[in-house]
Amino acid sequence: MSETKITHPHDRLFKRSMQQIKIAIDLFRSCLPPALVNDIDWSTLTLINSEYLLQGLEKLQSDCVYSCKIRGEEGYIIFASEHQSTEKAMMSYRMLRYGVTIMDQHLAQGHQKLPIVLPIVMYHGTVSPYPYSCEIWDCFSHPELAKQWALKPFQLIDLTVLSDEEIEQHGLANVLEMLLKHSRQERVLGWLKKMIAAGKLTIIYSEIGPDYVRDIGKYIIKACGDEKYPEERDQAIALLASAVPEVGEDIMTFAQQFKQEGIRQGMQQGMQQGVQQEKHEIAKRLLERGMSPEDIVQITGLAKKELKALH
Repeated sequence: MSETKITHPHDRLFKRSMQQIKIAIDLFRSCLPPALVNDIDWSTLTLINSEYLLQGLEKLQSDCVYSCKIRGEEGYIIFASEHQSTEKAMMSYRMLRYGVTIMDQHLAQGHQKLPIVLPIVMYHGTVSPYPYSCEIWDCFSHPELAKQWALKPFQLIDLTVLSDEEIEQHGLANVLEMLLKHSRQERVLGWLKKMIAAGKLTIIYSEIGPDYVRDIGKYIIKACGDEKYPEERDQAIALLASAVPEVGEDIMTFAQQFKQEGIRQGMQQGMQQGVQQEKHEIAKRLLERGMSPEDIVQITGLAKKELKALH
């Protein structure tokens, strides 16, 4: 950062001081826990371009970012200087955002694991002591509730291990879960019969409405089943339409349109394959006549790799 952009003498002194690696090392050693100090390879501490790493975020008045090795792995230290005491109640959240942004950049560089990011803030404001919490939990409206539930391992609904019987206990969500669980099965008729027999779609129709049932039908038509069993899929569609007759006609119409679109796409693919095959035949004849590969590529539009394979 140029001197003209540093608007406070504090910022200038901070920047100049923290560009000196020896000063940075002594400062970090003095404030970090001893166990962590021992894990950091201080010979690898390097000041890096924080403007690149933290692009898109509102910058603090003065900050520096360092890379270092922590137990042999890449890590980062975010060091910020703060001399104002206004509007900084969310400082811990800002530092969290800084850390996550650095993690994103680290992954974008091709790394497969997240780095350890250590946030440090130096405060020298007019109010003493520092008037805000350093805990991320205190940025929430209900800190105790946040501490209990926020920033914890995410809740996982693993449909691959849940039985159909367990899913049936999930109220109106069970149709969604059953569809997603069984969507990759080649044969859809069996489990669809069970779902209809249990009255699931009728309940969905009465509780949620016809549009959602139509969406379910479209999903089954497009995502479920396999082309190896087209007759069974047609039966499943007919069964679905008859189970909820109020939207049955719409489902059947969509199924017909989907089938016709598939036929059109198949015809287009066939035509494209036929054109490509014709190009191959022309290229072979031209090769036999001794025409140069460059001229053949220009005439047929084939890629050089294709022509080489034919040759």
